[in-house]
Amino acid sequence: MKFLGFSLLLFFGLIAFATILVAGFIKITGSVLKDVVSVFKGDKKSQNKTYYYGDNFNREQESENITIIDAEIVKDSLLKPYIADVKHANKTTNDEEIKNLLIELTDILQSMDNYIANHRDKEDDIKMMAEYYIPEMLNHLKTYQEMCSSKFKSKHEDAVKLELIDTIKMITDAFATVLSEFYDNMALNTSSSLEALKASIKMKGYVK
Repeated sequence: MKFLGFSLLLFFGLIAFATILVAGFIKITGSVLKDVVSVFKGDKKSQNKTYYYGDNFNREQESENITIIDAEIVKDSLLKPYIADVKHANKTTNDEEIKNLLIELTDILQSMDNYIANHRDKEDDIKMMAEYYIPEMLNHLKTYQEMCSSKFKSKHEDAVKLELIDTIKMITDAFATVLSEFYDNMALNTSSSLEALKASIKMKGYVK
């Protein structure tokens, strides 16, 4: 009797095990067939990498199933408002020297914005700079313009202009310095990676 019970238990256990094997085989076969059909159709597996592109960058991997974000959209929440404010200030300024300085500042902010569009990890640092320096400078510029447009001239007007010019130059230099450091670090990292790649190729004996 005990032998019969053990035999039945063994029998049903083998059936359950066989069922699991068959189900697994069917699942694997279905997955393989799906991949084969996908290959014949020319489909490619989706990738999780996200590409950003800006004014000086080309859209990449358009044929791939990859998320692509237009940098113009990204800029709406980063430097684009500050660039627009500086351009507006340039239009409302009659002083040619200040206008030229604002044009230089606009150019460096645009270059920084294009860089950030492809290197989002640097956004926070640049945003902190822009949020403080640009509005403060523009407020002082507005005050200076008000002084210039008044028929009552201040004896400190020329001194304020010199301070304002010096401030705009310093802000422009600050953004230019940070951007240069970004590219310097990029160059160093790229050089190191290339050296490691070449060392690996030589170590494996692929080249003499």
